[in-house]
Amino acid sequence: MRAFADRAFRAVTALVIADVAVFLLQERTGPWWPGPVNWLLMIAVIVPTLILVRRVESDPASAPAVRRYWKSVRVGITLFVGVAALRILYELGAGGWLLPASVVLHLVGGIVLTWPLVGLPSGARNRAEQIGIWLDLGTLTCAAGLLIWHFGASAQFAGGRVTVSGVVAAAVIMGAGLNLVYMAARVVLAGVGTFARRGLYWIGASALIGGLGSAISFLDPRQPAGNPLVLVLPLAAFAAAAGARVQVVDTAGGGRPERRPRGYSLMPYVAIAAVDAVVLFHNVGVGSDRDDLLVDAVAVTLTALVVVRQLLAFRLNDALLARIGVQEKRFRLLVQNSTDMVTITDASGMLTYVSPASLRVLGTDPDDMIGTTVGTWMHPDDRAAAAGRLTTLLAAPETTAVSQVRLRHADGTYRWLDVTSANLTGEPSVAGIVSNARDITETREVRDRLSYEASHDRLTGLTNRAVFTKRMTAAVTAAGPDTPLGVVLIDLDDFKTVNEALGHTTGDALLVHVAERIRASVRPADTVARFGGDEFAVLFEGIRGADLDQVLTRIAAALLEPALIDGEPMTVRAGFGVAEGRGGDDAGDLLRRAGIALYEAKARGEGGVERYRPGMEARGAERRRRVAALHTAIESGQLVTFYQPVVTLPGGRITGCEALVRWQHPTEGLLGPGAFIEAAEQSGLIVALGAWVLRDATREATTWPGELTVSVNVSARQLREAGFPDVVAAALRDSGLPARRLTVEITESLAVGGGATAANLQALRDLGVRLSLDDFGTGASTLSLLASCPVDQIKLDRSFVPDVGGSPAIADAVVQMARAFGLQAVAEGVETAEQAALLAGLGYERAQGFHFARPMPAADLRARLAGEAAVPAER
Repeated sequence: MRAFADRAFRAVTALVIADVAVFLLQERTGPWWPGPVNWLLMIAVIVPTLILVRRVESDPASAPAVRRYWKSVRVGITLFVGVAALRILYELGAGGWLLPASVVLHLVGGIVLTWPLVGLPSGARNRAEQIGIWLDLGTLTCAAGLLIWHFGASAQFAGGRVTVSGVVAAAVIMGAGLNLVYMAARVVLAGVGTFARRGLYWIGASALIGGLGSAISFLDPRQPAGNPLVLVLPLAAFAAAAGARVQVVDTAGGGRPERRPRGYSLMPYVAIAAVDAVVLFHNVGVGSDRDDLLVDAVAVTLTALVVVRQLLAFRLNDALLARIGVQEKRFRLLVQNSTDMVTITDASGMLTYVSPASLRVLGTDPDDMIGTTVGTWMHPDDRAAAAGRLTTLLAAPETTAVSQVRLRHADGTYRWLDVTSANLTGEPSVAGIVSNARDITETREVRDRLSYEASHDRLTGLTNRAVFTKRMTAAVTAAGPDTPLGVVLIDLDDFKTVNEALGHTTGDALLVHVAERIRASVRPADTVARFGGDEFAVLFEGIRGADLDQVLTRIAAALLEPALIDGEPMTVRAGFGVAEGRGGDDAGDLLRRAGIALYEAKARGEGGVERYRPGMEARGAERRRRVAALHTAIESGQLVTFYQPVVTLPGGRITGCEALVRWQHPTEGLLGPGAFIEAAEQSGLIVALGAWVLRDATREATTWPGELTVSVNVSARQLREAGFPDVVAAALRDSGLPARRLTVEITESLAVGGGATAANLQALRDLGVRLSLDDFGTGASTLSLLASCPVDQIKLDRSFVPDVGGSPAIADAVVQMARAFGLQAVAEGVETAEQAALLAGLGYERAQGFHFARPMPAADLRARLAGEAAVPAER
């Protein structure tokens, strides 16, 4: 047993066994030693008992009520150490007054030990059960009083003698006996779940042994010489020690199995049986009239039969209640552990029951909700509809209704609940409306988010193309034939440059900024949408002409207003395509017309507003045909490369050539770049076209003698491509041309770009390719640009080449800057010998223009190169 694992309990057990053995042997053989030694043995039993009691009192695992009870037990047992001490002093002859003092202290100790038992709760769950317990206690007390009087107290008045000592003795026997019976009953009926049940039984045994044993001992005629107290008190102490030890063991065991209570008490029947036994004993043992004996026997028999029958009925009732209890417990556990919240409301909407799931669902204790109305917890916007549903539900018993409402959470937010309610007002066991509520907040949020994302642009929060089209269709359908409508498509200029030069984060921030500016510039009733990329749309209802122009002017001005975007100061220019219509028009046709107008606006460049006009489709179709034909030209080899020499000054020796693309159109003949480069730029074909020119030029340059270089122009679209350095490397590798003989010409606007542009320029330098700033002086030409941009050459724009008599200031300044930065200066557009001589005088060592040679096919260049000695390229 786990109880005997404790040394103190083993010690108290051994000592009480020794004490009992010594007492019994001394009763038979006579005293072995002086009387005080027997009291010392009792103290030896009490000491380890106090140790065990102290452990329960200080056990943190025990409930506070348990620790308080055992504290009173420790105080009471300690008083009995004082009783033993007074008895020892009395028997040693210290004074006759010590004997009555020990008796008084004995009585006080008994009261201290038994008084806490009076406060034990009865376990009654309601008033009816409380009355039943008191009736059971009354029945048992009456029967016990009869038994104690018949077999104990009545002997004090044998022969009809009534003496003071006899009255006192009878009172002690009756009082002690009834008190002990009451205490035992209290222990049996105790409903304290925090106490170990086995510990309560040992406590009752200790009280019974100590109380009844003390009463018998005080009436022993051998007092004080032959004292049974030296046996009774150690036994009572051992029972207390056992109760303390069991309390610690059961508490450490993690709880005790719950005893299934009976629906009835056996105590009254035990009392009846005891009284019947006394009646039979009295009539049979003492003797009486035959008829009296027959009557008593029949009465006892009938009483026994009724009791047995009632007990059988009680057992059947208990079995039925047990099954109901199991079902009730199962239902209660299902409700308490369900994630759904179960409520019962009366006809007025007041909550009469709320399941514990309210803590999980709403963070609110059920007790805080019971007694309140559902409306106090409901979102204000849902109350009117909920009241209507309640009225409808109450009008039709045994019907159900399903709804979704918002109830307030303890944190102040509202949770969406899916509620199924059933009208059970006609069911007496419920008498209300039972509702099962499931938290669907996350589901609603996901659904709302998906619905929002399906109809809105995630980045800007504007409506998307699908919703815009639906609203436009609804607008033209609902509007009358005289109601004006306007559809405007907006496309940002150079957005791709921002997106790739400064990064997608800055590009996204710019789109959000544009969306906010457009939304702030239109009426609340106007629909603003983002179609994707940098394209936006606005639907105007009820305005047209000049009024619409005012709004577009306001939008354009708002976009041009400087703003700090992701740390970068920016202004935005955009093109506007406008299509006007009226109610009854085709929505798809309006949107198509706005797209055509936007295409025309973008083709003009520099932003601006373009209204749709009849005939625009033809121009757009022509542009699309041109793009398709250009695509075919790239694929089928209709492109040819011309070369314009770059020569030395003043000698005129060829040092390299610039590659210039031409289109050998099958029907239109040879076309210059002005006829197709713009279409290539707008359609994106410039990337494929530029790659073709790069491959053809590097392949041709390998046929030239010496170290002649070839220059290739690169567009902004090409240079922004992340893989452009790989394209250049592949062309060099396939042709076998050394990287030092290739010069890539870029404009100044590209040179000041960041992001992918700067990375690609550096990658080209790392390959060994030379870089040249074309048309220098027409863009963002600054000293800081020359200091930071990794170029090898600058080409003076033809507009700054001085004529005879003109000012050479700009040309002179450019060559001076080139010399200061260690760069080569090349003059473009030289058309006369005088210009060539003037440039040579200024210090230019390279020039290019019609004066030296016009652009020519590759075969003509090869023939010219064969007629003159090649001049090595200078770096």
